[in-house]
Amino acid sequence: MSAPLWTVAEVARALGVAGSFPDTPIDFITQDSRLVKPGSLFVALSGTPTGGFVSAFASARDGWEFADKAEAAGAVAMIVPHEIAGIRIPQIIVKDTLIDGLWGLARAARARFAGPVIGLTGSAGKTSTKEFLAAYPNAYASPSSFNNFWGVPLTLCNARPDSSLWVVEMGMNQIGEIARLSELTRPTVALVVNVQPVHLEKLGSLEAIRREKVSIALGLPENGALVLPAGIAAPEWKGRVMRFGEGTEVRELTHAPHGESWQVVAEIGKKQISFSLTPGAPHRVYNALAALASIHAAHLEVATLATKLDRVGIMTGRGVEQAVGGVTVIDDSFNGNPASVAAALQSLEARHLSGGRRIAVLGDMLELGDDAPTYHTGLAKYLDGIDGIYCVGPLMRHLYDELPPGKGLGWHDDPATLRPSDVAALLKAGDVVVVKGSKKMFWVNKFVPALVAALQAKA
Repeated sequence: MSAPLWTVAEVARALGVAGSFPDTPIDFITQDSRLVKPGSLFVALSGTPTGGFVSAFASARDGWEFADKAEAAGAVAMIVPHEIAGIRIPQIIVKDTLIDGLWGLARAARARFAGPVIGLTGSAGKTSTKEFLAAYPNAYASPSSFNNFWGVPLTLCNARPDSSLWVVEMGMNQIGEIARLSELTRPTVALVVNVQPVHLEKLGSLEAIRREKVSIALGLPENGALVLPAGIAAPEWKGRVMRFGEGTEVRELTHAPHGESWQVVAEIGKKQISFSLTPGAPHRVYNALAALASIHAAHLEVATLATKLDRVGIMTGRGVEQAVGGVTVIDDSFNGNPASVAAALQSLEARHLSGGRRIAVLGDMLELGDDAPTYHTGLAKYLDGIDGIYCVGPLMRHLYDELPPGKGLGWHDDPATLRPSDVAALLKAGDVVVVKGSKKMFWVNKFVPALVAALQAKA
């Protein structure tokens, strides 16, 4: 039997909390009482983020209000800001359960791991790239999209110290957040997947976005490596840099489609290596190259990861497809920005069809600031190989008005009142349709499941 992830006594010592605590094993750490299972440590966070962090999901209720539910679900201990009456399991009391508790334990977790740590960020595709890296044997990677001020420390706390590699995804909701997350993670390799116009309302310019993403290098040691795409400058980092993309040391040489798969030949460090991707698409090749470059920078065996890439599928809402009523529906609705929407359109265009049409249902791309209309009309350059476009949202009206005759299938102003049956009525057997937009457009409204149901009813 493997050693426990932690014991209650080890957690208390790591946080500098005096007292007599048992050596009860802990195998899982969570801040969500609904996810507690037997053997868990429950970290009761404030509903309003502390430490200067902000969240769109702030709550009027604090985590310690759910202490009884966590105990009933099998928690063996909890981190709380004060003693909770009626709780029988050990309570580890700290002043601030986020900074002194969760972040303090994350620092202790990182300190006990001597292996390579790849930290990654980017405007788009970072979760998909993280999934490629997670395919490395015995690697531990951030679950789902745990990339914020509580997701990153939870990743570190739950990472097993006997892993071959840790992969930590980092996102941001405010200026300076990536630097703080990187300094907590202390990666040995820092990867910037790309720099694109995302969060412009908060950051103001593409240069500000570049600075924020490249600030991931602040957590690197002097002998660490920064992995960057071609064309992205990082004058702030004076150490080792490895690049990927066209004209760099990690680049695609050729690819050949085989059904839904692509067989890719790449050059990595002056050596050629072949790998397969299923499904194959331009953005998936790009993300795979980013992952391989990071493995190379970490002095790990690139071929070991390359042989695993074909087993990495698509995450829910990020390109999962299903056939219904003769129509192939691609659910890429989890989020959308200029880079990811362009990638979705390019992937759709690259598909080989024996019949039918390539259709895109596109929703507004949010948080783009004053230049939002320009970014929406700018998508027109990716539509040559697309047969029909259905636009949703006031910003997508700018694109709809630019479409040539016959290509526009319709426009609807409000995703909340969009009827999936109206879109289903436009589709024919043999069509392939991708649904893409910012999270609030389709993902929150569960539009794709409703569209699938409408197609089933139509068949």
